[in-house]
Amino acid sequence: MIRGVSRAAVYIRTDPEGKLPSREEQQATLEGFAARLGHEIVARYEDLDAQGAFLYHRPGLKAAIGNIKEEEDWEVLLVALPRCISETETAVHEFVHKFSLYNNRVESPERGWEEFLADMKAYRREMSRR
Repeated sequence: MIRGVSRAAVYIRTDPEGKLPSREEQQATLEGFAARLGHEIVARYEDLDAQGAFLYHRPGLKAAIGNIKEEEDWEVLLVALPRCISETETAVHEFVHKFSLYNNRVESPERGWEEFLADMKAYRREMSRR
């Protein structure tokens, strides 16, 4: 599905345990995905051999968040897998919420923005009921 050209950034995270695809595998996946959707890649962020739980301990991810808050150089952050953001769904939902507040989006070949957004909203509704 081609939506038109959007300025995109890619985020690559590898982990010390080798549970995530290699940097090269993620890069190839993201470049192909961007081409299929008609995205122009204008920025790249990486956290190589980074643990998966804490978002704010990763300089690459912090730089991507800083960009959506300040520079606004791109509209969509592409990740090879949702767990490249974090291994915990709670952290993924918080990340998606932050992006939604700034009218940016996150997409992956596994999960499009609408699915990320719906999952985050369902999670936040569930948490508000507790």
